[in-house]
Amino acid sequence: MEMNREQEAQKAYVRLLTGQGVSQRVLVQREFVIVRLSAFLKDIPADGSHYRQAVDRFIASIDPAEIPTVLPVVREFFSFWVRDIKAIAAMSQAKVFSGTTPVTTVTQDELFKHWYELDKTVLNSQEKQTIDAFEQVILMRGYEPSVFKERMRMAKCLLLSLRHVSYKQSHSYRQMVDRNLPLFNALGSQHTFLSVSREFYYFWRADMLKPQSAPAKPAVSQPRDMAMAA
Repeated sequence: MEMNREQEAQKAYVRLLTGQGVSQRVLVQREFVIVRLSAFLKDIPADGSHYRQAVDRFIASIDPAEIPTVLPVVREFFSFWVRDIKAIAAMSQAKVFSGTTPVTTVTQDELFKHWYELDKTVLNSQEKQTIDAFEQVILMRGYEPSVFKERMRMAKCLLLSLRHVSYKQSHSYRQMVDRNLPLFNALGSQHTFLSVSREFYYFWRADMLKPQSAPAKPAVSQPRDMAMAA
């Protein structure tokens, strides 16, 4: 019986994880995530935009407590689903496929303290440039003032969490998204935070800080660099 795209991608993903020594228990857990996700991927175009939309629907259908466990799987699975061999090789080299979520843990109290002290924290010149570029773009979207303020605070929260990251690459960014996610789960705004985190990544990478591109389209249409749908 011929396998569909999701089944082929799942088989390749599991084969790589097995080769890297991931435990049987973790394999079963990750396969269960993929099986549930695959129901949302069926018969859609194989690109980053449609994948993100499918993942948004999948995330909305599960218990919020599952989200931190699910996110690494859906991010890793994307490259297999679109058959991006180069991205898979790069992630394999970076030892992304560890079967765990390698995030420095912090308590919920620490996360809330960080959130409520954002306005007291002064940005350096480079950080301010990044936030200003993000602000220019989202101002054009006509959000209500309260929504605009919330999205800007989320971006600042992420930026400050990433302050000590010396090499700007997607894996470090994802770790900080996952690290902060419990805060926004508790606040009931995890979907907004995940949306902001997708958009803000390219500003953090400085992909949009060139004068001619700052007011242009947000770079959120560049899925393969981020390989992230949540």
